[in-house]
Amino acid sequence: MLHDILHHLSPAQRWSHAKLLAHLAAVDGKVGRDELAFFEQRLGASLLSPERKVQLRESLIETPELEECMEGMDGRAVKLALRDACLMALADRDISDIEKLKLIGIADRVGMSEKQVDDLIDWVVKGYHWMQEGYDLLAIDV
Repeated sequence: MLHDILHHLSPAQRWSHAKLLAHLAAVDGKVGRDELAFFEQRLGASLLSPERKVQLRESLIETPELEECMEGMDGRAVKLALRDACLMALADRDISDIEKLKLIGIADRVGMSEKQVDDLIDWVVKGYHWMQEGYDLLAIDV
């Protein structure tokens, strides 16, 4: 699990963060097992009530519009959601064109560039390589 500051956000910000992740998980028309596992992990970190988590899981099926997801989010919350969205988008080791465009659009809303999104994606890839090294040390096939 990430050492994180997500729990420092207000409940409303954490709710919006999770809705934004739900939107992005479903944006390409499919939510893979790896994306779902990451989404569930972030729901755990959100410290939201079980009822709210059920609502968020339902939003994977009836996906809210991007504007609705971002209501009330400040720059810090959006940036944390962007980081988590990059992690989630690459959970299946592939990022679709629509996922990339959405990430760039969200970054633009908080004054971040496409290069910064590419840097985040590179950071995620490095992290996955680091995790793979651990599996290799343990001789575990992934």
